[in-house]
Amino acid sequence: MPKLRAVWAAVVCLGLMTVPAYAIAPEPETAPVKAEDADYTAALARIAIDDYAAAVPLLEATLKRNPNNADAWSELGFANRKLGRWNEGQRYYENALRIDPSHLGAMAYLGELYLETDRPARARALLRQIESLCKRGCAARDALAAAMEQRGVPISN
Repeated sequence: MPKLRAVWAAVVCLGLMTVPAYAIAPEPETAPVKAEDADYTAALARIAIDDYAAAVPLLEATLKRNPNNADAWSELGFANRKLGRWNEGQRYYENALRIDPSHLGAMAYLGELYLETDRPARARALLRQIESLCKRGCAARDALAAAMEQRGVPISN
């Protein structure tokens, strides 16, 4: 009888390992905002090869399904900024920051947009805000500081 229980336990365990992940995933309202999204992943791949125009509709599709995805808003801002659509880019970064006020990527990208649109004081203010959130330095701070340096904008004023 103990062998039968051991065999049955093994069968049950093996059976549970083959249950698809979606069968035990949390309900959509409790699922994390950053859950894997095929359009979002495809958009990031398009952005990685500087195909910003192709990334925009993929990010818009992602946001139709999940309007609270701050990362997608930030990337949509980035793609639009790279396409020279400054107003749209700023609006999308601001959407990301409304959802997640400490979204470092959106802050750094918005700071770069401010530099590109000749608003260095605003970029500097965002750099200070990033520094207050990153006690040990971080990529967002480094990227914005490098963009400021490249444009000859003093980091302190």
